[in-house]
Amino acid sequence: MNALPPTNPDDFFADFSSLESLKTKAKNDPEAALKEVSQKFEAIFIGMLLKNMRAGNEALGDGLFSSQQTKQYQGMMDDQMAQVLSKTGGLGVSEALIRQYQAQHPKAHKASASDDNDFIKRVSNQDLVRVKALAHQASTEFLKDAQKETSGASVNASSSSSSPKAPTDSDSPSLPNGKMEVSKPTAQSVAFDSPEAFVKAMWPHAKAVAEKLGVSAKAILAQAVLETGWGKHPIAKDDGTASYNLFGIKADHRWDGDRAVVNTLEFRHGIAKREKAAFRAYDSFSQSFNDYANFLTADDRYKDALKSGNDPSLFAVSLQKGGYATDPEYAQKIDRILSSKWFESL
Repeated sequence: MNALPPTNPDDFFADFSSLESLKTKAKNDPEAALKEVSQKFEAIFIGMLLKNMRAGNEALGDGLFSSQQTKQYQGMMDDQMAQVLSKTGGLGVSEALIRQYQAQHPKAHKASASDDNDFIKRVSNQDLVRVKALAHQASTEFLKDAQKETSGASVNASSSSSSPKAPTDSDSPSLPNGKMEVSKPTAQSVAFDSPEAFVKAMWPHAKAVAEKLGVSAKAILAQAVLETGWGKHPIAKDDGTASYNLFGIKADHRWDGDRAVVNTLEFRHGIAKREKAAFRAYDSFSQSFNDYANFLTADDRYKDALKSGNDPSLFAVSLQKGGYATDPEYAQKIDRILSSKWFESL
C-alpha cells in the first residue's frame, strides 16, 4: 500500500473553522483564497463520495470484523483521506470550480485588496451543514451517473465502429450559459444522524441568537431539538427539498417567502388532531435562527419570555403561555431535553 503524503496540522478533517478566515484572506489574496475554498469543497465532496460507496458495500452485508467502532474509525480515516486528496490533486473538482468562477468573473482576480471576492464571501458565510448537504447530493448524483455509464459501456462498445470518434464540445458535460447549477438539498440530506451532531452544529447559532435576545442559549437549542427530533425529522417541502425550519414557525399572512405544507399534530381543546399547515421555509439553518429571533421580538405575546434572562425553564413556560405551541406539555418537554446528557457540557 502506498503511503499518503504527509499532512499539515491545519488539514485535520474535523477542522472546518478556517472557513471563517477566508473572508479576510479574500481581501489580501483572492487567488489563494479561491483555491483554498475550492479545495475544501472538494474535500467534503470526496468524503461524501467515500461515505456513499461504503454504504453501498454495507448493503451486500457486513464483514467479519465490522462493528460500530470500526465504522466510526473508518469514517474518520475516509474524512482525513479526503482532506489529503483534495490538497494533492483530488478528482479535479477544485480546479473545475476555479476555472468556472474565473470564466464567469474574469475581473475578479484583478480586484483591489479592499474588495471582497463574491464567491469566497458566499461560501464562507454558508452553513457547514448546507455545504455538506450540497456535496452529499453532488456525490450521490456522481455515483449514479458513473453506474449508468458503466452499465451501458458494454452495449456502446458492441455497437461502436472500429474508427475512434473525435471528441466534440457536446461530449463534455455543460449547462446553459456555462453556469454550474446544483439543485437544492433534500430534507433527508440535511438531517442529523445523532443528537451529538445536531447539538454541535446548532450550538453556535443558538448562542448568537441568545445573545441578541438576552435569553438562555440552552433554551433556544432545546426548542429546536423538540421541534425537529434532534434534527432527525426536518420539515420538507412538497418537492422533498429542505425547509431548514428549526422552530416550527408557520407561514401565516405575515410571511411572503417560501413555504412547506405538511401534516402536523395540533391540540384543540386538549385533543390531539392531525392537520395540514404551511410552515416557513428558508435557505439555511442560519436564516431559521435569525427569523426565529425576529418572530419573537415582533410579537408582544412573547415579551415575558424575552424577560426570562438566563432561566431556560422560565423561557419555556413563558413561550407556552404566550401561545407558541398548542401542545399542553410543550414546556415540560423542553425541560426534559434540558436535563438530557447532551446538554450537560454546554
